[in-house]
Amino acid sequence: MRIVLVLSLGTLALAGCKRETQEAVAQAKGAAADAERAAKDAAAQAKNAADQAAASARSAADQARAAADDAAAKARDAADEAAAKARGAASAASDSARHGLDNASQTVHELGAGDQVQGVIVSAGRTELDVRPAEGAIRTLTTDDETKWIRQGSAAGRDGFPIGSSVRVTYIVKHGHQLATRVEAVGH
Repeated sequence: MRIVLVLSLGTLALAGCKRETQEAVAQAKGAAADAERAAKDAAAQAKNAADQAAASARSAADQARAAADDAAAKARDAADEAAAKARGAASAASDSARHGLDNASQTVHELGAGDQVQGVIVSAGRTELDVRPAEGAIRTLTTDDETKWIRQGSAAGRDGFPIGSSVRVTYIVKHGHQLATRVEAVGH
């Protein structure tokens, strides 16, 4: 009987262990299912967070691209404006240089247009002198405070040249007028 008793108790013990084992396995299966659900939930949340981060990054990139395009457009506009101002300044400088060259050409032309006339004084005013050359029409020349009056190699006053005096007048052209720079008595 002892053997039967040992066998019965062993079977009962085994049956009790089997049940505990089954309960432990069932609990483990439940915990594994819970862990699998938690992992799936965490993965879904991570994917959602990643999608939101990607959308935010795309939005930030679009905003940065738009800001860069706007800045480039402003820079182009500023460069175009600066170029227009530079062209205007260059044109003004060119006009000024051309005007200066025209004035210099006129001055050179006037300096080259000077000459001498020899003849007789037919009338004289405070700022004008009419000289009749041996040939041709009477020449009217202007005089000023810088006109030199020369008689016998020395400076003389204007009053030393009465009407009928023979003279050689050296003149320049200034502002379109023949300006006497030197009136010199000749002959007598």
